[in-house]
Amino acid sequence: MPKKRKLLITVGAGASIDFDMPSVRDVDKLLDEHAGKEYPLAADPSTNLYRFCRDAINLYYGGSPKSKRRKWTNFEEVLYQINLLISHVSDPSRLQGFNALIMAPILPDVIDFGEVKPTDGHILRRLVNTSIDAIVDRFVDDCEKASKAKSIEIAELGKFLIALWEEFEIGIITLNYDDLISQAMPGLHTGFNITGNFDPMSVLARTDWNFLYHLHGSVHFGMTGVDHDIHGITWVDSSSKSDAIYAYGRNSQDSMEGTPYPTSTIVAGYGKPQQILRQPFRTYFAQVNRLVHEADCLLFLGYGFSDLHLNAVFSEVRDRRRPIVIVDYASDKQDALSFRYDDWSYNLTRTLRTNPGQMSRPGHLAPVSVAELRADYELEVSNDPNRPLAVWYNGMLEACRHPEKILANLR
Repeated sequence: MPKKRKLLITVGAGASIDFDMPSVRDVDKLLDEHAGKEYPLAADPSTNLYRFCRDAINLYYGGSPKSKRRKWTNFEEVLYQINLLISHVSDPSRLQGFNALIMAPILPDVIDFGEVKPTDGHILRRLVNTSIDAIVDRFVDDCEKASKAKSIEIAELGKFLIALWEEFEIGIITLNYDDLISQAMPGLHTGFNITGNFDPMSVLARTDWNFLYHLHGSVHFGMTGVDHDIHGITWVDSSSKSDAIYAYGRNSQDSMEGTPYPTSTIVAGYGKPQQILRQPFRTYFAQVNRLVHEADCLLFLGYGFSDLHLNAVFSEVRDRRRPIVIVDYASDKQDALSFRYDDWSYNLTRTLRTNPGQMSRPGHLAPVSVAELRADYELEVSNDPNRPLAVWYNGMLEACRHPEKILANLR
């Protein structure tokens, strides 16, 4: 029997939207509501500290002289910027050198446990930690709901993964906190043993594929480590809300730069290179570079190409001819890749070294509209025979229902 080729699958937030997982915008709304309860502003209790920081960042970006390249912030950046502020507004021991060069911003007072208080490092730290805990809680709830309300769709996802597995050795790296992949295809290797402890060498020395690595954490991660590593992450079969999943009340992760980061079961916000220094994250990321080089073809499911650290690893995929398929969702009014100019298309073409001017529908050279591709359930494909690329615009669930369309472009 011929040896199967290796397919590396990268899963981003867009792959989970069809299964009722929260979008980036949903998480922003969640954190806004959370801060409204925890840290309303003293001068105007109808708004809150998270919203104040988010809106201030967007106001600054709004002054860009290039309107088409104007940035909008997201919850990950907001959490990161608040993290930076912690040591900026509170450094009583004079440990952070940047405070000699940069003036701390004036932050509004908040209502904390019924009292008006100035926003200091302690309040900012609690805001970040409890915000991350709110994210974990939301995903625990939504995964539980999806297991019942979306059982048919999860079964379709399972059939799609089986169709890929029948033709390839599959390896999955996911940036998502949810457990949809585990629900759809249980039994994939995660690096955690039967007792729930993480075994780094089971990942680093592994030659077989058929794995699932949660690069940014999972609802099944819990901090139930031993005495010498009480924040150590283990695998918890039944995800649930408990102190084991919460960052609040734990020591921060310190950094050489002076920025503290939450000790959590998930990696949230920018500053990921510092947050992934814990296990299992550092082992997963150490392995990713090898996996990219071993892969014979690549499939991106709902990945937005906004993680520049991961993009740097994928930038070497064109060292030889390897088919690449991207599963995404776009409305009929969206421009196809050949005419699209936004962060997604820029980062995609830069990372995968693709000429968007060579994209069309199969068998054609002229540019095609997304509406045509979606109506015909076709992929936009590159005419470059040495750098095959195909983009599906009908979303994740429709890709699950048309596996032959995806497989045809991976061969």
